[in-house]
Amino acid sequence: MRDLDVELAVQLDDRLARLRDHLVAAFPGLEVSGFRGELTLVAEPAQLVDLLAFSRDDPEVRCEFLADLSGVHWPGGPRVESAQETTGWPSYATGDEQGRIEVDYILYSYTHNHRFRVRVSVPDDAARLPTATAVYSSADLMEREAWDMFGVVFEGHPNLERILMPEDWQGHPQRKDYPLGGVEVMYKGKTVPPPDERHY
Repeated sequence: MRDLDVELAVQLDDRLARLRDHLVAAFPGLEVSGFRGELTLVAEPAQLVDLLAFSRDDPEVRCEFLADLSGVHWPGGPRVESAQETTGWPSYATGDEQGRIEVDYILYSYTHNHRFRVRVSVPDDAARLPTATAVYSSADLMEREAWDMFGVVFEGHPNLERILMPEDWQGHPQRKDYPLGGVEVMYKGKTVPPPDERHY
């Protein structure tokens, strides 16, 4: 048994381990991780819709519900490591990673009472995924929110518009390259000053 199999056996109960094996047999290219009893399948963007449809329609998986769709932005560039506190050495830069946005789909089965995560990673400078609205109608509003907050374009979405921010808003606020302050905001006729100009 490989080390990864031993680690996953500790992290996943028997039911999720069987589910993992069934999904990996159907989609051999999936990366699998388990942590604290949660199953995560990392898929390529090209196989996303097929994997979601299989997860909904296959009798052993039968995930009737897309419970959540969320994202996280990992900006690219060199990573600065600070060793000053522990070693006394100055900070140094390592690597030059490409930025990415991870989109997580949390699927739930009412029939079998299990849930798992499907994760897809896309470059942050060309964040495009196929829409899941044909598989799960609940993806409609969730994908609009991911577009609004992270800038992920869901190709084929029936109505990809902003849902939280005003239509003329520039940028996507949940990205880590979005400015933290200094933006004056207008809400319902009142102006909220930038954080660095507020008086409490």
